[in-house]
Amino acid sequence: MTTKRIKRFPAVVLLIGGILAASHMAATLVFTGPQTPLKQSLQPALDRYFLGPLDQGWGFFAPGPYSLNEYVLVRACLSPIEVCAGGAEAGAEFTEWHNVTAREMDSLPYNLLASRVTRQSKAIHGRFWSAASDLEPEFEKMAEANHIMGESVFGVDLYSADATEKFTDAELHELRSYKRLEDVAVGFGSLYAYREWGGEASIVEVKMRRDPVTPFQQRHADPPPETSSNFINIGWRDVTEFEDDVLAAWR
Repeated sequence: MTTKRIKRFPAVVLLIGGILAASHMAATLVFTGPQTPLKQSLQPALDRYFLGPLDQGWGFFAPGPYSLNEYVLVRACLSPIEVCAGGAEAGAEFTEWHNVTAREMDSLPYNLLASRVTRQSKAIHGRFWSAASDLEPEFEKMAEANHIMGESVFGVDLYSADATEKFTDAELHELRSYKRLEDVAVGFGSLYAYREWGGEASIVEVKMRRDPVTPFQQRHADPPPETSSNFINIGWRDVTEFEDDVLAAWR
């Protein structure tokens, strides 16, 4: 009896291994393939599986390799928030735009073991861009507007009873998905502001930029092809507050 069980063991292991390998291959084909209803329904689970600790950039592969350079830009107002609300006319001090992604990428060349810190802004960019692109034009305008001193972006707490009366279930799902990622982007911009300007920043503005990559066969054309950047803007927001230990770890 023991001998038969021992003989069956390799077959069971091979069967389980085969099922796991086939499942992984099928998931990879769906994840890297074109948009389909099946892919959309499985996207949350696929994201958790493929965008795990290694955060692999699967868009590098066919059939839809990246053809865009993505950047996160941040600027801040270093005056008290009441002064910032009045703009430059009230004496508010605004910083220049900082390209956070370009700064992160400075440490990448010739560094095969670069920390994930060098990819934070690009990971935020990719997720935020998708959520922002799904917004209806009306909500997109609200998101691009300035909302400071505790003002709600969409006029109401999205998890309140008032929100369920104001928006449909589909709209609430869309807005909550967007707001979660906006909070991440604004929090990231706030941490950058803390590091660059200490505790002087009271509000921050975040901008996502995409620059098209010139196809290889056109890179030496004379004259060079004209390209234009695409932007998604997050209006001015209050700086996110963090515990001291979080700020210490960030610095």
